[in-house]
Parts: sequence; structure tokens; C-alpha cells
Amino acid sequence: VIVSDPVFQQSQNKRGQVYSCAVNTGNCSPLQINVPPEAVNMSLGLSVIKAAQSSKLLVCGPTIPKSCKVTTTLNGMCFIHDSNVPAGPVPKVLRGHSNTNPKRIKQHSFFLVYFVLSLNTSFCSSFSECPPSAQTDLAFLLDGSGSVDYGDFNKMKTFVKTLIQGLMKRDVQFAVAQFSRQCVIHIMFNNFRDTSQVMRIQQLQGGTYTAKAINIVVSKLFTSSAGARPNANRVLLVITDGESSAGDDNLENAIKNAKQNNIIRYAIGVGDAFEKASARQELRTIASEPDDEYTFKVDNFDLLDKIRGTLEDNIIAIEGTQTSGDSSKMEFAQDGFNAAFSPNVKLLFSFSFGNTILSAVGAFQWKGGYQEYSSLGQPYPFQRGTEHDSYLGYSMTVGEMKNDSYVIIGAPRHAHKGRVTMSSLETTKQLHLDPPEVAHVSQIGAYYGAEVCVVDLNTDSYMDLLLVSAPMYIDDHNEGKIFVYSIPYLSQVLLVQTLKGMMGQKGRFGSAMTSPGDLNRDHFADVVVGAPLEDDGQGSIYIFNGRAADINPTYSQRISGSSVRAGLSFFGLSLSEFALDHSGDGLPDIAVGTKGAVALLRSRPIVTLVTKVTFNPSKIPTKDINCERPLEYILQLCFTMSMLRNHYTHKKDVSAKIEYTLKLDAKRQSSRAFFLAKKRTLSDNIIVMSDEVCKDLYFWIEACTEDVVNPLFNELTFTFEGLPTRTQENLSPTLLPSIKNTSVHNLDFEINCGYDNICTDNLKLDFNFSGSSDIKVGIMQDLIVTMFVQNRGENSYNSLITLSYPFGLSFRRSTTKQARAILSHFLHGRVECISLDSDRKISLGTTTCHISKPIFKENDVVMFDITYSINKNSNFDRMVTFTATADSANEKHSDNSQLSKNRTISVKYAIYVALIRHENSTIHINIDTRNNFVYEPVEQIFKMENDLRDLNLTFLIRVPIKLGDKYIWSNKNLQIEGCSIDRDEQPTILDFLAVLRKQHKLNCSVAVCRLFRCNANLMARASKFYSISGNVSSEWIKQTRLQAAIFELVSTATLEYDKNKYVFFSSDSAHTAPTGKIITLVEVYGGKDILKEIIGGAVGGLLLLALITAGLYKAGFFKSHYKQMLDDADRGAEGTGEEVK
Repeated sequence: VIVSDPVFQQSQNKRGQVYSCAVNTGNCSPLQINVPPEAVNMSLGLSVIKAAQSSKLLVCGPTIPKSCKVTTTLNGMCFIHDSNVPAGPVPKVLRGHSNTNPKRIKQHSFFLVYFVLSLNTSFCSSFSECPPSAQTDLAFLLDGSGSVDYGDFNKMKTFVKTLIQGLMKRDVQFAVAQFSRQCVIHIMFNNFRDTSQVMRIQQLQGGTYTAKAINIVVSKLFTSSAGARPNANRVLLVITDGESSAGDDNLENAIKNAKQNNIIRYAIGVGDAFEKASARQELRTIASEPDDEYTFKVDNFDLLDKIRGTLEDNIIAIEGTQTSGDSSKMEFAQDGFNAAFSPNVKLLFSFSFGNTILSAVGAFQWKGGYQEYSSLGQPYPFQRGTEHDSYLGYSMTVGEMKNDSYVIIGAPRHAHKGRVTMSSLETTKQLHLDPPEVAHVSQIGAYYGAEVCVVDLNTDSYMDLLLVSAPMYIDDHNEGKIFVYSIPYLSQVLLVQTLKGMMGQKGRFGSAMTSPGDLNRDHFADVVVGAPLEDDGQGSIYIFNGRAADINPTYSQRISGSSVRAGLSFFGLSLSEFALDHSGDGLPDIAVGTKGAVALLRSRPIVTLVTKVTFNPSKIPTKDINCERPLEYILQLCFTMSMLRNHYTHKKDVSAKIEYTLKLDAKRQSSRAFFLAKKRTLSDNIIVMSDEVCKDLYFWIEACTEDVVNPLFNELTFTFEGLPTRTQENLSPTLLPSIKNTSVHNLDFEINCGYDNICTDNLKLDFNFSGSSDIKVGIMQDLIVTMFVQNRGENSYNSLITLSYPFGLSFRRSTTKQARAILSHFLHGRVECISLDSDRKISLGTTTCHISKPIFKENDVVMFDITYSINKNSNFDRMVTFTATADSANEKHSDNSQLSKNRTISVKYAIYVALIRHENSTIHINIDTRNNFVYEPVEQIFKMENDLRDLNLTFLIRVPIKLGDKYIWSNKNLQIEGCSIDRDEQPTILDFLAVLRKQHKLNCSVAVCRLFRCNANLMARASKFYSISGNVSSEWIKQTRLQAAIFELVSTATLEYDKNKYVFFSSDSAHTAPTGKIITLVEVYGGKDILKEIIGGAVGGLLLLALITAGLYKAGFFKSHYKQMLDDADRGAEGTGEEVK
């Protein structure tokens, strides 16, 4: 086993070691790799790969530092090691610096190949040259206008002097110019010597022409003739105390000129002039963007020194940047961070060699990329990434399709989300895979592409699946996810599934993954995934088994580091990409890296287990048996264990302990069979090896049991425990995961059906609706369906009646009719019904009834009722159909069986509409017949209330309009809003005078009535109003020849509706719709003058009162009773002689 320890510090300048470890002893010795002295602290072994079909190794160390003037670069070096021959690097220029475009190895001659092979050469990646030191050309533009006094100008020069002194140790050139009305360049870049030159500058005085000065500095100072360097960063620092003077050049154009020359501009405003908005805007215009980082404002020149430190830091920071492009190229490339061998190229004499591919994650400002090298060490053009800091090359593998080979490379920091790129090694074809979106969002920081793995499911050398890990993907229960892609074509890469670790574990699942081969010997490649932070950093690995087209998402094994050895940390941090038979037992082994150790996990022997259960006797008799004694039976239980595909070389040593439980008649609550002591379950164990092992078990069955149709479902469950082998270091077998540990073994009853042993039943089925002619929705609460079933043939087994019924009915119960004679047969038997109501109008409900289960005997008759409740809000079709079918478990039915029946029933919907007199209707009017042409206003209002359901119907309103030849209403064309006149109906009684003298009712029997037809669409629980409004005339009253009377003016309202669809909800059995009435009392008076009678009556009354009063007085009625009481008291006192006080 080749093991790398890339962080092992051998000495101060030597980091990393690669070991060859012997499996049988566990001892490790370093590989002989000639590391050159300049490869300091290279982290040797950070990347190690092995060629698939040879012993060739590629060992890389990508962290070789090189100290340069301005930075420390990081490069890599790789070594090819083969056949234990010490390998050293051959210094070559490998990044394609030559102008030739090398061809693939298959185009070279045999001589060159043989030379390479015989010398066992290796190669390394050469070091990048130190990057040129960062250069800055800094020019100062000082305001020397008259507004700056002499002392402040000296303070300005002192500020410039101090700033220059702080930057002189860096690669910075200085120049100084002063402006007022003119611009004078005092110090050019090529003639600056020391800061004393600055202090000797004299102030110009005059106006402030800032834009003109900037144009002069750009055109005359930042030039090669003035000493400006072509690759240096250009910086202009402008110090001024106010706005530009009138007549100055256009400042916008000056700044545009500076931008075109890539000049970074700082603007420093001094004094209170910059309290004005226009002055502040001019300062922001001068400065580069963002202006808040390049603009400074101080109140006076004494405060300039306070911003010096900030300015110095900003200018130093500019040294590490470029105005365009990448700030670095290959200086931090870390060549060999990942490596891969491309598919082998066939050569003469069956020699084959694959090219080498190295990734460089730090190239071009960490865009990353990769470079392919031929087996001669010649480079192909470097393939760089497209986005800064994306780390393209963090992971890498090679996959082969039928017509092309691809390098698959991960960039886990691309756009902060990650990306995987598939690039053809033969053509320019390329495909990008971005992380799948959840709710239109990709998770930031998931590190999608941290690991990539190709899976060849069927071992045909072509990749079938691509696995991309995102070990920092977080959801509610896990950390880490693997995305599985199917690759039928490069243009058709499909996400087919995802893999996750154990729920609740957050341990960077997917930090390592590999497809080492077929671990369970099912002819499909498997996948091993590392989760090194699970179990608080102890780590674990998962094994997922491959299938024909994908991977079983349920892991077959989870091996924790703590279960391998106590104290392991980060178990699963790295995984071997091969599963070889290191132990020599014929089974594949895998190597798992952990902190400071490598665990070699041996595959356990995979076995299959076949269970067999037989019964003696093989059937349960149902006739000619003694019902008083249980039947004795023997159950033989056998186990046969065998190796999966016989790969294991020590088959005879394999054994296992089977713990089993047998449960008799497992599907019934009360068992018909039992072991000793009336127990239905039996638990025991048995040791199995390579030969079949059997055990006989005795049990008993109740004789003459009621259920003789359904077999005994006997359930066997077992657990498998592999026992340690004697010869293979206690290695124990494991059961193939697909083997089920539960099985059911039936014991059937005998069927006695005559000479042919075939029972032919003859079922007759019929049903009706128990006298109901239709379904009255809203009136009937239940619908009862009466079923009739008769068996006119041999015994019928598990007879079943199925009745389908419409949506809107709900099953309530089934009731068996009492035993009685019908059709010369007696009703008897059991009926058990279950039902599933429909939840959608397009489907039907189903009621299933078992008839006398398990046996519906010959000549038996069963009649039963099925009751359905009717939802009052249901909407059925006009006619609904019920369908009943009969079936049984019999193999054959009689030809004249009646196994199905359809019946239809009509549906009517209950309606209830109240016809009510509205409270605002006119109750009473008075008409004085002494006056001609009297009119009194009358309003009769009908209120129609709909209670049950939405309804289209017609209201018929009849209003008396004419008595004899006189109109009752002043308006002969009486109308009702919302209604139309249908017709005028003649009275049924022509002699209305005779009727009215006996009964003063003015209705349609004596008067002509106008019939109004009112069509309405009423919603449930809605109301509608119809008003009969007009003036009632006195003309018709004279015909009655009555001087005084109270007539009833009667208007009526009735309903007209579709009686085939609706039925009125009422208490009477006929469900007749009522008639609404509105009666207005018409009181008639007139004829005689009754004033004399009133006066005569009043006078007579007064005379009668006077006569009564005189009589009462004479009788003493008005004498005082109090005086009488005093007289009586005096007479009493005299008789007793007592003094009255």
C-alpha cells in the first residue's frame, strides 16, 4: 500500500514523505524519490496517483516556496516512480514556453518511446520566474495660486516631503508639479534625487487653473522622456485650496484624458472653500472612483499630516494591483495540486503509455486550470479558468467515452457556489455543470466540485456516471451531498439522483469519494464516500452499491472510525481509488486514510441463504376427520448457505448462526395452529455452513375449524450472524443485502368438489332500491339497496359482491335480512361489507361484500340491505346507475350464472321556496262610496325566499283586476317589475253578487285575474321581491250594492318548476308546493246621514242619566256615612255609662 504523509516535517526544509507499506507486517519504508534541494517544503505526496494498468506512480508536491523581491511564489514538482527505481526530476520547461505545438505520443517513433521506458525517466514542473517587482510612478500637483499664503504653501511642501520619505524604500518614482495660472513641472521622474528638491520650490501666485494643469501633467510628465515607466502604476495626487478659476480648461475632458492614460487620482481639498457643494463636486470629479476612497478634505494645512498615513497605505496597496488583467499568472500556481493519467495510447509491441495531467489551482489569480504533458514531458497549452478565485483544478479525474476522453475538473469556489468542467482531450468540446438549484437558488459556499468521481458501472472501460460532491452543502439534517449524473452523451448530462449520509450527521459527507470496483460481487461497480468529520471528528465511510443504471441511494454499509480502532481521527479523509485483493483471500480490500494512519479494510465473504419449509402432510383435510382431536403435523425447516459466485478461497471455513422465529397462522388474530403449550410462535437458532442444514418441528392444527378456505400463512423471520473463521484472522461472512429475512410459507386446506375436484358455483345476483322510485336529494336521508344472492351450484369459495355507486353517496351500514323462507329456500349466511366512497365526481364508490366467507354453500340464499346516506348538497346526473358484480375464488363458474346487474334510478332535488307577504304590504284601506271616483293607494309585496339550493324557477302571480265590467285598479295596464303578463283569466263564478253578499272575498273565483309570469334565478338562501303597486278604484264597489262592507282583496303567488328534476320539500306526502297570499282589507262605507242619530242618542242618554241620579238621591244613596258612624258611637257610650275620651 502506497501511503503519503504530505505534512510530515522531516527537517527544516523538507516536508512530506511517501511510504510503501507491507500488508502482512504493517511496516512502512520511504519510497526512494530524489527530491532536488530547491524543492523546499514541497508537501510531497499531497497528490499521488497510480496508473490503472501498471505500477507507475505519479507523486506531486505543490507547495514549493520561492522567495522573490516582492512576494513568495508557490510552485509544484512531480515525480514518476516505477518498479521501485528511485526517481528524480528532469528539469524541463513544461508550460509550453516553446513555440512548437507538440503532438501526441502515438505520433513519436518507437525509438524515442523505448528510450524513455528504458531510462525510466520522470519529469517535474519547472519553477516560475520571480514576478517583476511592483512599480509606482507618483506625481504631486500642488496648488500655488495666490489664495494659498506663504506659510501654508511651505506646510504643503513639508507634507509632500514627509510622504515621499515614507515611500522611498519601495519601488516608487516621484515627480512634482505646481499650478496657478500656469503649470510648471519642477521635478521629473528621471531627475528626482532627494526631498530637498521639493523644499526649494517657489510659489507661483495667480489664479487656479486645475484642469489645464492636469492636462499638462498627463501629456508631459507621465511619459518615457520624463522617466515614467511603461509597466508602473501611475498615481497623481492633487492638493488644492479651492475651485478652479473662470476660463480654465474643461475639467471633465482633463479627467477623461487621465483615465485614458490609466492614471489613478487622489484629490485633497484644504480649507473652508469646500463647504460649497460645487467645490466638493469638483474635488470628486478629480478623484478616481469610488470617490469616497480617493477624496480627502481637511480644514487647514496644519491637518494635512493627519491623512498622510492613510494616503501612504493606499499607495502601497496600489503596488500589488494591476490596472487590467490578472495580478498574477503562474507565480502561485501550485502545479500538481491534483494529477491524473489520461487513457493509455497503444504503441508498437503492445507498449502503452498515458499522458499526465496536472492541475494548478493558483494560476492566473487563482482562476486555476490544468496542463497536459506527453509521456516525454512535453506540455500542451495551459487551459486556464475563467473566473478569479474559483480554484479550477481543486479536484480532477479523467473519464473515457466511446469516441473521446475527457478531463473532469472541479472549481468549488466558482461564483461562490462551484462548478465542474468537462473538457475533451481530443477536441475543443467543453461542458460546464453548475450546482442544481433548489427553489431557483443554488447554495452559496457548498463547495460544489470539491471532489469528482467517474463510475464505470458495467466495467466496459467507459464512464456511465459522474459523481460531484458538495461536502459543505447544508440542509436540516445533513452536511454534504453528492450529485449523480448520467452521461449517455456529452450533450446530454442528466442529474439522476443525490446521495446523502446518515441523517443527523454533519461531517462533510463527500470530502473524499472513489469507485474502487465491484465490492459485493454483483457485477456492478460500487462507490465509497468519506465523511471525515462525522462522530465529532472521528469520521466514517459509506459504501453505496451500483445498479444497472444508477446507484442505490440507500448505503449498504456505514463504517465508523471508532468501530475500526479507538482513537482514530478524520477516518475517511482519503480513499484508495483501487480495491485490490491485498489479503489473498479472493475478495477486494479498500484502504482508508485517517489522521496519522491508514486502515486496510478487508471485504467479508458475501453469502446467500436459501430457506425451505415443507409440511407433512402437505394439505389439511376437511372431511372425514375427528373434530375432537387436533391434527398433528411436521414442519421441516432447512437453510442452505453458499458463497456469492465462489470468489472466496476459504469456503469451507465459513459458518453462521441463524436466529429464527416461526409464527403459525400469522395473518389471523386467533391462530388455528400451535406448537406445544398452545403457543403459535417458536424461536430457536441453528448453525449453518456450506451444506444444507434441516430441523423437524412438530405442531398441531385445530380440527373442523370454521375457516377451511384461507390457508395457514406461516411466517419465518431470521437474523444472520457470521461466525469468525479459523484461518482468516476471525473474518466473518456477511449476508447479501438483497436477501430478505422474512418469508411466508402456506399450508392449504383440501378442496372437496366432486369427482373432478373442481368446484363450479352458480351465483345469481339481483338488487332493487327497496321501493324507492327516485332519489330525493334533500328529503331522503338514506337510500337502501336490497341485495339478493343465491348459489345454485357447488360450494362457492370467498364469494364476493361488488356494488359501484355514484359520487355523493356515503356508505353507512349493511344489514343481513333475518332468516326466513323465500323462493322455497331459507335465508342464512353472513355478510361482511366494506366500502370506499368516491371523492371525485368522475369516479365511483365501491362497496365490497364477502358472502358467508369462506364458503357460500350450495343452495344457500342471502338477502341484505346496504344503506347509503345522501348528501343534501350532492349534484347527481338526472339518472344514476348502480352496478353489482359477483365473483368467487372458484376456478370455474356455471354458464348460466348471473354475475352482474345494472339498475338505474332517477334523481330529484328537494327545493323549498317560501312565498311570504312582506311587512310593508298595505293591510287596510277605507273607501267612502258617497264620493265618486275615489282612489286609494295599495301595495302588495311578495317576498320569495329560497332555502336549499341554487334554483331556476318561475313565480306565477295572480292579481284581481276587474269585477264585472269595472276595473279594480285605476291603471288598467297593471304591471309587476321583473315579470311579464301571461294572460287575463276569467272568473270561475259568474254570479259574483250572490257570492260577495255571503263572503266578501275579492279573488280570482269572482274577478278577472291577471296572470304574471316571473322567471327568477335564485341562489341558495337568497330572496327576491315582487311588488303589486297601484291605486284601487271605488268604481267596482257600486256593483255590489253594499253600502258598508269590508272586502278582502286577495292576490296569490304559486311556483312553477321542473317536476321531473325537483320535488318540493313539505310535510305532506305529495310534496305539494304552497300558494302564497296577500290580503288587503278594503273597508267600504256611505249611504245614510247618521248625524241626527248621533245627536238624538246623545240627548236621550243625558235624560236617562238625570232620572237615575234623582232616584238614587231619594233613596239616600248620597247621605254621609261618616256622620252615621259618629251617631252610632254616641249611642253606645250612653248605654255603658263610660266616658268617651
